[in-house]
Amino acid sequence: MEDSKETIEFWKQKRDEIGKEIILKSFVRFIGESGKGQYDLSGLLYASEERVYFEDFEKSSMFDFLIKKSKKQYEKFTMNFLVSDTSEIRKVSESSAIACAEGAIEKAKKPGIIDSLLKSTIWEISFKDGYSYFFEIFESKELVKLINNEQ
Repeated sequence: MEDSKETIEFWKQKRDEIGKEIILKSFVRFIGESGKGQYDLSGLLYASEERVYFEDFEKSSMFDFLIKKSKKQYEKFTMNFLVSDTSEIRKVSESSAIACAEGAIEKAKKPGIIDSLLKSTIWEISFKDGYSYFFEIFESKELVKLINNEQ
């Protein structure tokens, strides 16, 4: 399937913004950060060889056009981190990722057999200084290779 003109232009703009070639991209759901609470943001994760970027996009539904409601102004959320600051990436259960983000437990647990079969795979990206980010990543293979320094 070929990318549309708009998609090609979007990724060219992102490449120009970061000044590096983008080597991977995926839709993701950012669950949260260890001890800092849940975010539950949908967005794009993309990376150069040195840095990983995330940016959310505004959620909307067909009802937004039908019902005028006073909702708070959307504020874009972005973040990025150096690959060299990471220590590992591993699969964890969604419930333990949420508990870890909310500070109820210190370390997320690997998914059990039932979680692996019936629920979304959540990835914990751990950093050398002890904190972690939790993502549901739809195209994870390249990110796992990047963080685990696999060629």
